[in-house]
Amino acid sequence: MAYVRRRGNQLAIVHGEREPGTGQVQQRVLFIISSKEEALEILGQQSRVHFEGLFQNQFPDIKVNWKKIRQGIEENLVAIPDLHEYRSERQRGRFREDLCAFTKQLILADPQDLVSSARLIQEQRHELEYLADLIRWRLKLREQKENEWNGDNRFSWRFALQGRRVPPDTEEQAAGFYERGEYEKADAIFRLLIDCFPNYAEGHNYLGLIAYEQRHLEQATGHFEKTVELGRKLFPARIGKKRFWSDHSTRPYMRGLRNLTLALNGAARFDEALALCDRLETECGDDFSAGYYRAAIYLNTGMWEQAAESSKRSGGDLDPSSGFIEAFALFELGRLEEALPAFLHAALNFPRAARALCGRRTAAAKSNDEAEDHNTALTLQWNLHTYLKNQPRAAKTFFQRLVLDPRVAELLDESIAVVRRRQDEHRTGVRSAFDRMQLMRSRPFAVAEASKLRYLLPDRGQRRVSVH
Repeated sequence: MAYVRRRGNQLAIVHGEREPGTGQVQQRVLFIISSKEEALEILGQQSRVHFEGLFQNQFPDIKVNWKKIRQGIEENLVAIPDLHEYRSERQRGRFREDLCAFTKQLILADPQDLVSSARLIQEQRHELEYLADLIRWRLKLREQKENEWNGDNRFSWRFALQGRRVPPDTEEQAAGFYERGEYEKADAIFRLLIDCFPNYAEGHNYLGLIAYEQRHLEQATGHFEKTVELGRKLFPARIGKKRFWSDHSTRPYMRGLRNLTLALNGAARFDEALALCDRLETECGDDFSAGYYRAAIYLNTGMWEQAAESSKRSGGDLDPSSGFIEAFALFELGRLEEALPAFLHAALNFPRAARALCGRRTAAAKSNDEAEDHNTALTLQWNLHTYLKNQPRAAKTFFQRLVLDPRVAELLDESIAVVRRRQDEHRTGVRSAFDRMQLMRSRPFAVAEASKLRYLLPDRGQRRVSVH
């Protein structure tokens, strides 16, 4: 709980925090009030709403009894001077001090003077390149006229009550390196950001995603666990499930839980991953993600009935890729008549993924849709790693025969072609390709086409349920 105490000739709003390990409580200064003029502004009927909003937005994880805070300020007004010069202290002083410290280090680290300096600059090259771009951008925009959106009051409250959160444009720029696959640069910048902003949950989430993409699962797990830990501090302890989908402060926590589940599944820590599925469902109301992850875990662990049921519930038109999991599970149960339309529905939505899952090579992606199809294949291969590694020969043979069958191959080729045609027609307003694509991607279409493929089913006497 935050409270007010005297700090020389100033008042401080502080919060007691227990140090890990020692258990000792240390006071953390959250805000300094330096004059009666500022204190009275905080206590004012209109301006206090502005101050309290800025404060709570900066410290969402700290409980504040504003009635007691105001009472503490009123009782200690005699301890502070009437006026104070704010601009030099709250803006120039802090910025200048940090600028001088950085400049000094950069001057001393001369690569021509010391090899060790050259190595240091080489180690920090991505961070320094990022800072060079940031400095150029800040200088370019330095001439600004004040308006209602960028102004501050005479006490510089907006300037003072910032610094804990990474600005959205900064995160967007760093995330761009990750999205373009520049993992080394993205990793360096996000590590720099979490050093600057220790409670930056999304920074750990991106570091976890980078590690996950590179299959460093232990590192990924650690970062996602940190995302969950920090993300939980961004919103109230008691929150309804419905608010998880409308309150943006819950997003890092939910992303952390989802990605941690993926990493644990990838590391074959299936029991822990299933426990997180329960948390996604009970805490966040995220039934959809929980169902998909459970389906993949059940398939990896040979729980065919549960895999088929979970994938059917979480799939359909919302996530047709779940049809692959459903089809594999149904095959293992010996229910091939049901596996056929399930696989075909998924394949007509993701034809490249269908071929990749059956060991067939595919051409390079030529559009965002085809890239998404390719990425779906990679995601499924990672998520179903244990099952695909141990997939019985009978299952491999059945699904390979399916994608190689001339009738199916023609449908998959048409599915790819109709998406390309839709992209061309989109600019003209013609809907024929879009309508055909929607039809081909529907479950009833897959069921109808699967009924024409019964010749691919082995005789009943040859069918058996594979067990491993």
